[in-house]
Amino acid sequence: MEGELGCLGGIEDGHGAGLSDAQVQDHLTDPAQAEDFVAKTGLDALAVAIGTSHGAYKSGRKDPVTGEMLPPALAMERIHEIHKRMPKCHMVMHGSSSVPKELVDIINQYGGNMPDTFGIPIEQIQDGIKHGVRKVNVDTDSRLAITGAIRKLFAEKPEKFDPRDYLKPAREAAYDVYVKRMNAFGQAGHAGDYKPITLEDAKALYR
Repeated sequence: MEGELGCLGGIEDGHGAGLSDAQVQDHLTDPAQAEDFVAKTGLDALAVAIGTSHGAYKSGRKDPVTGEMLPPALAMERIHEIHKRMPKCHMVMHGSSSVPKELVDIINQYGGNMPDTFGIPIEQIQDGIKHGVRKVNVDTDSRLAITGAIRKLFAEKPEKFDPRDYLKPAREAAYDVYVKRMNAFGQAGHAGDYKPITLEDAKALYR
C-alpha cells in the first residue's frame, strides 16, 4: 500500500492542487510527521512531496542574467532526513520526469508549442535512490517521446492514417526512454534477484 504525505504542484488527469510555487514549499513532507504517519498506517511505500510537480513544466525559475530555465529547487534534505529516521521505508517520488530537451525539441520541430519546459535532473533522482527512494514516476517523459514520434511521422508522411503506422514508432520511442531510465536508476539487470510468487501467495502477505 502506498500513502502520500504533503502536496505536489502541477496537473495530473486534469486536476491539480491549485498551489503556486511558493505555496508548494509550505506543503512539503515533514520528516517527523512522515515517521508518525508510517508508524500509524503500516504502509509499504511513502510518496513524499519535496518540490516536484506533475507535467512538463516543473520549474518557474529562470537565471536572472541569461534568462535560461533553472531546475526546480528540490528539498532533497527531507528525503535524507526521512531515510535517516526510517532506513527501511520505501519512498516514492511523484512528478519526477526529466523532460528531456531533445524530446521537447522534436515536438516543437513538428508543429508543437512547448516553451519553457523543465524537469527533474537525473542526478537528483539518483541521489534520492541512494537515500531510500524505490519508485519514481516518470510518465511525462514517455508521453513526450510518444507525442514527438507521432508528430514526426505525420509531418513526414501526411498520407498515413493507419494507427499501426504511427503507433510502432511511438512504442519504440517510449521503449528507448524506459531503457534509459531503468539503467540510470540502477533497475536494469536485477530480474534474477527476485523469485516470482503467485497472486494467491501475494494476497496472503496482506492478510
